[in-house]
Amino acid sequence: MEINEVYTIKEIQEQGLTERCIKDIQAKVYLNGTKVYFFEPISNQAFRLYSIINKRSFFL
Repeated sequence: MEINEVYTIKEIQEQGLTERCIKDIQAKVYLNGTKVYFFEPISNQAFRLYSIINKRSFFL
């Protein structure tokens, strides 16, 4: 997956990412192993990947 690319929910799930509900963040947050992916909603079915960080950094 690449930053600034647009993905559908189906494409995100096919990558093995699982959604995590996080308060106080307006983005959709998905986890996969040691990475945290942040998606900005573009439409009801499209999301732009804008950041990927290490899971450890996110949960500190």
